[in-house]
Amino acid sequence: MGWNDFRLPACGERHDNEDGTSRQAELALLTPGDELHLIREPMNEHDPMAVAIFTSRGIRVGYLARVRAIWIGSKMDRGQPVNAIVERVKGAALPGSPLGLVMRLNMDGEEPELPSA
Repeated sequence: MGWNDFRLPACGERHDNEDGTSRQAELALLTPGDELHLIREPMNEHDPMAVAIFTSRGIRVGYLARVRAIWIGSKMDRGQPVNAIVERVKGAALPGSPLGLVMRLNMDGEEPELPSA
């Protein structure tokens, strides 16, 4: 695991996207190590500090919690690189359970690494 990597849960994974895509269906396709993209949404009507989480397929699967979005989003606004991967999908082993996302992030320009088993 990278020295400056840290674990962070997502929020909002149970909601569908405005375009009709299912965040839950997209989460079901993810595996540990899959790349994620954090995108600022300053025009978000609910929260101008919002940071959305997208898969490499371009599907939004959730958001950073507001307190984390303020901190991480401000770093993104200043050009600091933020790299993220899937650490695990919560509920994946429980059929019919709602799924949740846990990410590994690195804000030092390095690729995050999965923790050792």
